[in-house]
Amino acid sequence: MSSTRLAILSPAPRGPMSLPASMGQLVADVESHQEVWGCWLQSWDLPVTVGEIAPFLDELARQALHQEREVIWAPMSSASSAVRLVLHGAAQPEALRRALTTLHLQSFMPGRVLHCQGDDLAIVLHGPSGPLGASNHRLIEALEGVFLDVAVTPLWAKGHFRLLLADMDSTLIDIECIDEMADHLGLRRQVSAITERSMAGELDFQTSLRERVRLLAGTPASTIDTIIHERLRLSPGARELVAAAKAQGVEVGVVSGGFTQFTRHLQETLDLDYAFANTLEIIDGQITGQVLGDIIDATAKADLLDLLARNLGTDASHCIAIGDGANDLPMIRKAGVGIAYHAKTVVRAQADFQIRYGGLDTASTYLGWGNI
Repeated sequence: MSSTRLAILSPAPRGPMSLPASMGQLVADVESHQEVWGCWLQSWDLPVTVGEIAPFLDELARQALHQEREVIWAPMSSASSAVRLVLHGAAQPEALRRALTTLHLQSFMPGRVLHCQGDDLAIVLHGPSGPLGASNHRLIEALEGVFLDVAVTPLWAKGHFRLLLADMDSTLIDIECIDEMADHLGLRRQVSAITERSMAGELDFQTSLRERVRLLAGTPASTIDTIIHERLRLSPGARELVAAAKAQGVEVGVVSGGFTQFTRHLQETLDLDYAFANTLEIIDGQITGQVLGDIIDATAKADLLDLLARNLGTDASHCIAIGDGANDLPMIRKAGVGIAYHAKTVVRAQADFQIRYGGLDTASTYLGWGNI
């Protein structure tokens, strides 16, 4: 059966808007009627077609315009689905207005408010079924210059996800370990230049890693401990994300093109289930400039995600991958949910969701963990 979804967004000082008495008999259920982010959001599902109430809707829109309110509506069919709009950041009425307007142009309409507390707002959306990638990219474009994170996500069932794999450098931690080692030795400029080209996808990762490691030849292995204790810091929200994942029964691992000494430290610090990285050759207390065994590159990261998923009795569609660089892309594309964290342009363009401003705990907000 076809219906019409109607929503009104008003500045908070204006308060909610009353529907004309002639429409009152059509309103079976008010889905949302509350103040959120400095706005009053009202939404209804009306059991009639748009054509049947077009004159009422036009009049309502005219009244709203004079009162500095916005009225939107859209037809809904039995094939319509429910998804979720998530906003994470300082509450801004303009951000909510832009988001709902942009989504309305794609036939999505707001329903009930799932959660509104502090920096987090989540609202059910009703609209067309299908992939959400295009909607997310349009939404981010519409909110350009507004410093908060936003996503349209499915309403996943509890227990849907089994595994979360995250990159280490510039993802779970806020440094690039090899760059910090180079800086300690006065070689930062040379090593950082190679790192940047690799993360942007301009240089093969294996080649770039071997080039950078060669520059470290002769370095005391104790330099690694110095970097860990003096420079390694968790990214904002890393502990919160891991805790939220574990509360959901999700196993968590780090998979890195960096080195095992750093991932082992991270595994102990965050109580991770898995840690994978490359092994530096160390002889007589010195780094030789060589990497032992196979290198964990972009392909290896994606393969590890597949392997761990199978070991858990599931597949990649029930996994989450988070990263920032080009060598994370195959893993991000393979996972059921791929998240770009403060990432390079090439990664943001291909990830399901982006975290551009907030910490890693934004991911748990997107995934519906915690209070939402």
